[in-house]
Amino acid sequence: MPPTTPPSIQDEPESLIRVGCADLPAGISRAAYFEHLDLLEVESTFWEPPGESALRRWRRETPVAEAFTLVAWQLITHEASSAGYSRLNTKLAPDARARCGAFRDTDEVRMAWARTLSAARALEAEVILFETPPAFAPSEANRAALRRFFLRAAAEAEGIRLAWEPQGLWEPAQAARLAAEIGVIYALDPLQLEVPPPDEARAYFRIHGMGIYRNKISDDLLELLADMVENYERAWVVFANVEKYPDAQRFHRLLAGRAYVDTDDD
Repeated sequence: MPPTTPPSIQDEPESLIRVGCADLPAGISRAAYFEHLDLLEVESTFWEPPGESALRRWRRETPVAEAFTLVAWQLITHEASSAGYSRLNTKLAPDARARCGAFRDTDEVRMAWARTLSAARALEAEVILFETPPAFAPSEANRAALRRFFLRAAAEAEGIRLAWEPQGLWEPAQAARLAAEIGVIYALDPLQLEVPPPDEARAYFRIHGMGIYRNKISDDLLELLADMVENYERAWVVFANVEKYPDAQRFHRLLAGRAYVDTDDD
């Protein structure tokens, strides 16, 4: 039986903030995880998408109200010199490896996108996240590659949101403008910015932690993060720091408490 097509973008609720972790925390089952959080970002798809039957089983075993996002396969975004290619199961000849990554217009990148999209549909993912490495600099050639790739990808995604998290030399305002131009969500860690996050309807926040907060995010920073996300129609907040699981739960409870207070005031 073919996987269920995710609901269209037009059908999404007017306001919803989801909170979760980047990949399942060690020693925690999906059933236990979804008792506390309503979002799971699947990172294993970056190394190589799992089989669709496994992903459909994950979706069947997950409560309908909870959601997945996933990271796009590295063959789309990262060149073969990336250390992650050592974890590939798919065998690639040297000449094929040279045609991977950097959103190249090649058969290999198109194949990787097709595999990523099929995985997202099997999982009924709400968002596909594209991570670009520091080597993918803000050059004119790379901007052109992004425009070309996402023009096609957006047409094929049919109801799945696309997000882009650049690393390296991209200035936040510069990346935000380009993301808006190509119709994707600019994914970022707003706690690491020296400027306010983009003024858009949707946000994808990945909380990596920094300095002394690499392990645990302080209560003050969680309050600041809550202030930020409440300005969006839709937001996906993914904790990727060392203490991601307890921090995500603390933040989820914080948002729930604020919602209760707002409702009680009404």
